[in-house]
Amino acid sequence: MKFNNTILKDVCKGKGEYGIGASAVPYNNQLYKYLRITDISENGEVDERNLVCVDDENANKYLLKENDICFARTGNSTGKSYFYDGSIKELVFAGFLIRFSLDENKINPKYMKYFTLTSKYKNWVAEIQTGSTRGNINANMYGLLSLCLPPRNYQDKMVTILDRITNKIEQNTQTNNNLLLVA
Repeated sequence: MKFNNTILKDVCKGKGEYGIGASAVPYNNQLYKYLRITDISENGEVDERNLVCVDDENANKYLLKENDICFARTGNSTGKSYFYDGSIKELVFAGFLIRFSLDENKINPKYMKYFTLTSKYKNWVAEIQTGSTRGNINANMYGLLSLCLPPRNYQDKMVTILDRITNKIEQNTQTNNNLLLVA
């Protein structure tokens, strides 16, 4: 099987973009939901029930689109990622995040999501982040993230398998949480 060596910016539509630098406000169903670094778990998930909002006239310019991936750019969370599948409606990304819009003709976008959970990605983050007291990876550096991509049909198969495993883990977690409630 032939793998394609490429970099993140070459499988994206455009370049990395920084989020809006606005303060969070309490949840209000009349405002956009606001994705901050602290909302992203270590495994790249977001609990929609805990989201706050953003009240800024420019917020609509920072709405995530399906197949976008966001990376935390600074602090102890540098490298955290969130793949946006469109399930959380009207989600704006905050200023300490960098968005890349993945080109589904060049990569299976969910393959990128799963790649960010690998030790290869985590090791890259540890090696590349700069800053004496506070780690930092900017949009240009993320754009140079090296990817070794298998053929698209193989990416698709891997995503299907990993989605099944992820769904099973979520079901088991929910079952365990339900059992704790009745115990």
